[in-house]
Amino acid sequence: MDKMTTTTGHHSNTPASFGKKTVLAQAIALGLMGSGMNAWAQQPDPDAPATLPKVQVEADAITPYKANKASSPIYTQPLAETPKTITVVTQEVLQDQAVTTLRDALRNVSGITMQAGEGGVAAGDNLSIRGFDATNDLYVDGVRDIGSYSRDTFNLEAVEVTKGPSSTTSGRGSAGGSINVVSKTAKFEEFKRGNVMVGNDSQLRAAIDVNSQLSNTVAGRLNLMTEDSGVPGRDVTERESTGVAGALTFKLSPKTTLTGGVTYLDQENLPDGGVPLLTDANGKRYLDEDTAENYYGVENRDYDNNEVLSFKFAVDHQFNDNLSLRNQTFIGQTETSAAFTRPSFNSDTGMVRRGGVKARDEDRDIFSNQTTLRSMFTSGSVKHDLVTGIDLTQEEYVRYEMVTENDDPAEVDLYNPQTDDAYTGSIRRGGGENEGSYDSIALFVSDTITFTPQWSTTLGLRAEQYDQEYSQNYTSSGRGGDTPPFKYETDDTLVSWNASVSYKPVENGTVYLGLANAQTPLGSNLTLSEDEQDIDAEEDELIELGTKWELFGDKLLATAAIFQSTKTNAQTTDENDLLVLDGEQQVRGLELGLNGTINDRLSVIANYSYTDTEITESGDPDEEGTDLFNIPEHSANLWATYLLNQDWEVGGGFQYIGEYDNGSSTSLDSVTLVNVLAAWQATDNIKLQLNCNNLTDEKYLLKPRGSRGVPGTGRSITLTASVEF
Repeated sequence: MDKMTTTTGHHSNTPASFGKKTVLAQAIALGLMGSGMNAWAQQPDPDAPATLPKVQVEADAITPYKANKASSPIYTQPLAETPKTITVVTQEVLQDQAVTTLRDALRNVSGITMQAGEGGVAAGDNLSIRGFDATNDLYVDGVRDIGSYSRDTFNLEAVEVTKGPSSTTSGRGSAGGSINVVSKTAKFEEFKRGNVMVGNDSQLRAAIDVNSQLSNTVAGRLNLMTEDSGVPGRDVTERESTGVAGALTFKLSPKTTLTGGVTYLDQENLPDGGVPLLTDANGKRYLDEDTAENYYGVENRDYDNNEVLSFKFAVDHQFNDNLSLRNQTFIGQTETSAAFTRPSFNSDTGMVRRGGVKARDEDRDIFSNQTTLRSMFTSGSVKHDLVTGIDLTQEEYVRYEMVTENDDPAEVDLYNPQTDDAYTGSIRRGGGENEGSYDSIALFVSDTITFTPQWSTTLGLRAEQYDQEYSQNYTSSGRGGDTPPFKYETDDTLVSWNASVSYKPVENGTVYLGLANAQTPLGSNLTLSEDEQDIDAEEDELIELGTKWELFGDKLLATAAIFQSTKTNAQTTDENDLLVLDGEQQVRGLELGLNGTINDRLSVIANYSYTDTEITESGDPDEEGTDLFNIPEHSANLWATYLLNQDWEVGGGFQYIGEYDNGSSTSLDSVTLVNVLAAWQATDNIKLQLNCNNLTDEKYLLKPRGSRGVPGTGRSITLTASVEF
């Protein structure tokens, strides 16, 4: 809690001086009230000199770019005292940057690399954190989001990125870290907000956010979104989506609160399969900038459709000041059907092959019930902040057999592709299915033990028992020949742990040393092969030394950490080409971060990551000593906004992605993307905001994959009109 006599709001409709006057007026009012109460309770001495009572106003510092705490109930301490690297991208950052997708939100966090989807289908939000794949480490309100789709931000309060192994918090996986998106909730206040966004390349989007206090005990919220947009710098590609989200909060009693929410997202996109990469004289593939905007798909064949539906219900009960209980039930369903073209350059003809389509049709379902009990108590002079809980989860996956007929699109010109020809083939379900399931029960405990105001330790343990099945009821054909029907099963118990010690040399600073591990069973994406069913989980171990400081009156959080992560039993192949866990991969690095406000006008979010990766042991001796693919050594981002006066705000920054290799045949050059903002508060209720991303229109690869790659978004210019009514 900051003890202040003045506060100002970053997005206020009044200048900083007006904000100070408002708080000063409140202080005066409080003083008069206090004086009046004193007069009523006790008559003053008529001979005493007249004086006004001293008033001290305490309020939280208004820090729109700085979150005070992570949403997970397992993290009981403020972010400034949590012994892990956690970056929170707040709603104010998302609004200032006019962010609409999770991928764009993550450009505020260094050390994250976007990747292409396996086989070129259903790419979705594939990414890595600190060198390790994190595609299956995406969460919604603490529950694994197992769908493969591009996530929208219309119903998000914040995006939380946790770096380093975090299986004790989130369950299996998270070798490099995890990403949790926080949904909007109903609040006990009144507001109605709407915005319309228009931009180049046919960008068009509208959203509305309405919150109402329905009674003294019930609040409701409704979010609506619709979008029909092209993609700047990419021909033909389209994004079309509709989103609906509702939330309720019900105060059952002063100590018990019920919250619920439903979210529905429907996407019908014309997907981007990327562009063919050319090969130079040294055998290295590269992006020809003259082709960077071209579309090489089959417009009348390709599609990417997603339906996402989720329900959430939670009960929070406060027994007393030191004991509280939370139970959350989450039910989610994702249906994805997609067909992508995988273009490649034909050096014999000088044309672009588009080949047979790679299609996928799948359903993923999850049921999760999480219960956490938090208790705070003392044992002698030692304070405990203890969280215990149980996590019950059922996940199911169905992938339908796909059959194509007459699917042989003609080659197209590299520099002038004609892609709108009629498609005479067909894509349909064949009747067969692949089915997977993952049932687990986990018990977890975490305790922050405070010995003195300077010294504390945090210990965590999670035991997760799981049963997994995967089956195929038809004969499929592939590169390895025909695969007859099969059924594989496996089960195991995963034990994850973390331990850290923290020292506070001063009230606003913390230094910590942390150890942790992560357990990742093979096939944790709900698929399983014969080789994987009887093999132990991969394990990653971390050591991290970090420090966190709250500066400028606790409005700015500065962080730094050095770390080493080692995957001690990484999957590799032996001399008989069989899958074994005899590999080892190591990632060392340095991370720096800033989040918050420097003064009443200047806000900033910035990160830098140095990531050094190495395959230290492998079944293939040629791999030993080489880097992990798709991981730049250096990455950084900066975004800052400045209030010029009561009406005008300007901002800008950059995202830097260092050079890196995508396998032995592709090297990616470094790129710096410049983004700028200008916003005008036209009236008390209307705001106009101009954003330009990739100002210099850099041509670069966002997602390389073999002989093709998906270029990054070109120059994007959007104008957003926001209304409060």
